[in-house]
Amino acid sequence: MTSLPTENPLFKLLEQRVNPSHLKQRLGIELDREQKIFSQGPNFFHIENWYSIHAFIRNTLRLSLLHRRGQKNALDLQVTQNTLTLPQLPDAFEGYRILHISDLHIDVNDKIPLVLADTISKLEYDLCVITGDLRARTFGPYHDALDAMKVVRNRITTPVYAVLGNHDTIQMVPGLEAMGIDVLLNESVMIEK
Repeated sequence: MTSLPTENPLFKLLEQRVNPSHLKQRLGIELDREQKIFSQGPNFFHIENWYSIHAFIRNTLRLSLLHRRGQKNALDLQVTQNTLTLPQLPDAFEGYRILHISDLHIDVNDKIPLVLADTISKLEYDLCVITGDLRARTFGPYHDALDAMKVVRNRITTPVYAVLGNHDTIQMVPGLEAMGIDVLLNESVMIEK
């Protein structure tokens, strides 16, 4: 990632959503974090930032003949249904269903978006929320994650709200919003029915 100049069209789009000084601060934090990773700063040995460990784990799994099984397990998505009883909930929301998707790391495998989209198309829900970590890495390019997210978004039939996770960059927001995902940046939304 490089610093995003204020004359960049992406900066201008983000500036409409976030106070310019906060936006510069967020982008500065993201850039500083990336520089610490590459300069082997204090977080270099944190497992999420040590990308050579991924090759080590992958090769170890291959040697133990578990790599293919792990890939298969990653595509075996599970849907869990939780029922909540809220005494003060208005009657209009009785039976209201929220599809909650989190920690997609959707760019780690080309098949994940297709499997997720297929799984979603079989579900019934009233609203979708995505709670971060769309991409696998914590820095660098994010366009593969956005492209993969388009495949999934095309199958979601309701409004979608999202928040960024620690793997996501604020630079993803215009791309997500262009596909109809409302990204909440220190915001809230009232759901009415």
